[in-house]
Amino acid sequence: MSIRKITKIEVQKKRKNRCNIYLDEEFAFGLDQDILLKFDLYKGRELSDADIENILDFEEKKNAKDRALKFLSHRDRSEKEIVDKLKQIGFNREVIDWTLSELKRMQFIDDNKFAISFANTKMVSKPIGEYLLRRELAAKGIEEEVIEQTVERVYCENDQETIALELAQSRMKRYKNLDAPKAKKRISDFLLRRGFNWDITSSVLERLEID
Repeated sequence: MSIRKITKIEVQKKRKNRCNIYLDEEFAFGLDQDILLKFDLYKGRELSDADIENILDFEEKKNAKDRALKFLSHRDRSEKEIVDKLKQIGFNREVIDWTLSELKRMQFIDDNKFAISFANTKMVSKPIGEYLLRRELAAKGIEEEVIEQTVERVYCENDQETIALELAQSRMKRYKNLDAPKAKKRISDFLLRRGFNWDITSSVLERLEID
């Protein structure tokens, strides 16, 4: 087991919150200043190989956590979205699992809350039917049981046929110069793409009374 001594610690010029660590007069690695404090690092301190490994492992985990928190700062994310983002950056599975554990402990990720929030936002910004909502939640990595609970809750508060009718009425303005068959086809295709089933779509077409 080799022992190396910290011979220099300097603040980085472009990133004042980070320091360069020199071991035995040679640059070794950069660290966040919080990690310097956590591990009580100072000029003259001797580090074993195990010490260095632990320090760099924690630096990697802190980096992953910071990147995940920045990702979450824009909007809520599902657990899968966090995992995919961290994988894309290049973090390994052990670091990702640690980061997820930390985010859950801090209550920054919760797929149950995320699913409800995501669905409610959809109902306000771009209303969709059950089929499409299920598909989009599944794409976010939400478990089937949570999807079921979310769908039941959201469409208890938002009647699908009412939503579909409002969308169709708004869409009809685009097709006022088309004949009835073409207008009905355009409306039905639109509602089906938005995730409404055929029963709801056909009922809406009847209520529109397109002649």
